[in-house]
Amino acid sequence: MPSGFWENVMTPTHVLVVDDDADIRAFVRHALEREGMVVSVADSKQAMEVVLADDVIDILLLDVRLPDADGFDLLRDLRQTTSLPVIMLTGMDTPTDRVLGLEFGADDYLGKPVDPKELAARVRNVLRRSRVSRTQEIDEPSEKLTFADFTVDLTRRALSRTNGENIDLTGAEFDLLCALAQAPNRPLSRDQLLHQTQRRHWTPFDRSVDVLVGRLRKKIEADPKRPELIKSVRGVGYVFSERVKRISG
Repeated sequence: MPSGFWENVMTPTHVLVVDDDADIRAFVRHALEREGMVVSVADSKQAMEVVLADDVIDILLLDVRLPDADGFDLLRDLRQTTSLPVIMLTGMDTPTDRVLGLEFGADDYLGKPVDPKELAARVRNVLRRSRVSRTQEIDEPSEKLTFADFTVDLTRRALSRTNGENIDLTGAEFDLLCALAQAPNRPLSRDQLLHQTQRRHWTPFDRSVDVLVGRLRKKIEADPKRPELIKSVRGVGYVFSERVKRISG
């Protein structure tokens, strides 16, 4: 039995790789199958839609350039209907491309060529953050954070308002909110936030954290241009300025 991340559960992780390059599809399939995952492949948007309609997919690896669609547009459309974890896997690996991927809702972004061990680790990390495990107990006691008129359910990874409205967050957005809200009134650097949310270190040209903060502000701030919950700290990073209460049970 492979020594992959899901070897101890009955249902292995199902990954869908969408890429028009046959060599890349074969490489990724081989790398992830060695880690105990089930891998389906598609060479176009049309083929991807067929797989998504027929199978339960846990995570999507998506190329930017497809013969019948632009990957960024496809990601943006997917985010209108699903919170399925998505990793952009593409040869377009400029800072601008990374920012676009994050702005449209990607959970992570990897440039080609990619080391197979890093690829598997990124898949595991995104899945771990997103809690896409079919073995999770739905009646598990919840641990929650409350602030302003929001409730963060840490167990079920959900954000809602006191009026019952659910706020849809990507896995990366949820992790960023948790990192900030669990350290209220303590400024956190971009490096700290990136390490806590994506297990990697920040570089001077990396705008990942700034993009995620901007997206999160649009979802929880009354006026995203004048934020009251997540404030910028010049020369440092960001601080969660609201009082937070933790509730268990």
